[in-house]
Amino acid sequence: MPAKTRSKKATTATKSATQKKTVSASAKPTEVSKTAKKVEPAQKDTTTKTAAKKTTAKKVTPAKKTTAKKTAATKKVEKPAETKTTAAKVETKPAATKTTAAKAEAKPAVTTTAKAETKTTTAKVEAKPAAAKTTAKKATTKKTVAKKATTAKKSPAKRATAAKAANKKVAAKKATTKKTAKKPAINTEKIEQYKSFAMDTCFEMARAMGVNMDYDNYTSLLLDNADIDALTKKVLDDFHVDTKAFTFEKDGYDADLIHVIFERVADTVDIKASDFEQIGKDVKAHAAYPIKDDATANNEEYQKEFDIVRKVLMIAQRKDIHQSADLVDLIKADVTDMIETFMDLAYHVLPLFEYDDVKYYENFIFAVLSQLDDLHQKWGARALMDIADLYIKHGDYGQGDADYNYVLRENQIKDMIYYRFANVYVDIDLDKAKAIANSAFQYVDDRYDYYPKIIEILEK
Repeated sequence: MPAKTRSKKATTATKSATQKKTVSASAKPTEVSKTAKKVEPAQKDTTTKTAAKKTTAKKVTPAKKTTAKKTAATKKVEKPAETKTTAAKVETKPAATKTTAAKAEAKPAVTTTAKAETKTTTAKVEAKPAAAKTTAKKATTKKTVAKKATTAKKSPAKRATAAKAANKKVAAKKATTKKTAKKPAINTEKIEQYKSFAMDTCFEMARAMGVNMDYDNYTSLLLDNADIDALTKKVLDDFHVDTKAFTFEKDGYDADLIHVIFERVADTVDIKASDFEQIGKDVKAHAAYPIKDDATANNEEYQKEFDIVRKVLMIAQRKDIHQSADLVDLIKADVTDMIETFMDLAYHVLPLFEYDDVKYYENFIFAVLSQLDDLHQKWGARALMDIADLYIKHGDYGQGDADYNYVLRENQIKDMIYYRFANVYVDIDLDKAKAIANSAFQYVDDRYDYYPKIIEILEK
């Protein structure tokens, strides 16, 4: 073997020995012995975890990973045997401190190597989660990029949709503005002038447009419909009025005049279609009025009920109603009880009124009963006798007697009629009352209901 080669080997061996001594000298015997006594599997794990924490911060290159794999594979088998051997030697020779120290001096390199191996292995193990985290981050980054790309793709469509919606709103507003602009503005000055004209003047101007109607025609229509706009259109259509042929500026009147006429007439009439509901409520409220001792209260109630019955009559006449039941559909109330109460009240208060009030009541109540056939059949005879009594009480005996004679001819209930006829004269002329009662016996006997009452009058 050449001298140069030997020299190199010797030099290498010398350096190796020197390094071993340096390592042995730097190790502390006391710490090694203590470590040798307390070495257990749990402590190894702790050491490994501590080493792992330190190693995690380090960057592992692919080359180092490969070396670490090989080193770990080789050293993992040797490490447990060496540790056990060290522990056994320390336990069997506690007195030989120098020997243990010497042996311990020889094994720090192994321990250090084991730690290095553990560190390397841990680095290997910890490197994988780092890689996994890196992969996860990449995947998340890809998803984020994908979402951004998708959002970027969708944004133009959404913007376009929003733009279309905005355009539609603008278009709708424009359309509304156009429609509103088409409607002519109300000429308040014109309407005020129509209202200031006399009613006859308005009727004449309406006739000039071809609407040949008077006050009664307008009031009659107001009983048919509560909607004045609809009534105006109906009149213009019925009379074929060209609404563009007349202008306020040129002629002094136009089609709007008809609407104003209806409004003005509606303000003057007592009854119109829009009042039907309230009339029904009034009928129900006054149907059960009890006659009181207070004459003033009775008189006021009579005036109120007279007005209500008059409205009922107007509705029945306008609608050509002849049965009280048919009125229920319009005013939502039955007028039968109301009219009976009114007749009772009239009979009670009219003796204290003027004679002309009796005449007025006679015409009125017979107009009501003649319009409603069912009520006339029920109360026609009674109304005749009430009026005859009222005439007699006011001193018109001739009219009263004539009414009674008429009712006696037209009815089969002669016992009741004779009784009432005689009874009304009891306080006025008792002799005449007894004379009338005696005349009743040509038609009445003890089979009739009012026979005993007629006898009572004769016995006074």
